[in-house]
Amino acid sequence: MNNRNEIKWQPFNALIGAEEVIRELQIKRNYKQMPILSEDELLNLEVLIKKAFHTKEKIQVVYFWKNQFYTKLGFIKQIDVNQNKIFFDDNSSLYFEQMLKIKLLSSQ
Repeated sequence: MNNRNEIKWQPFNALIGAEEVIRELQIKRNYKQMPILSEDELLNLEVLIKKAFHTKEKIQVVYFWKNQFYTKLGFIKQIDVNQNKIFFDDNSSLYFEQMLKIKLLSSQ
């Protein structure tokens, strides 16, 4: 009787390898490429970063990291031109190359 149960469930063992293939397909399907910004868009980002820093306005940044798009809200605490990085008031940072869009949020 024990032998019958093992034989009965053997065909499902073939599906175990399929889980890994399905996971890889999902990763490939969710893969996103970083858009290439034009010179005008890069200049606009630079202007908005400087304006937000000097006026101490809150910003919303759309950035790209590990093949995904993310949004961050915060105030710019410091701009490091040597590292091409901005630092936020919550001690996080972003590289200029990661940023895609910046929106100034007016104080209410």
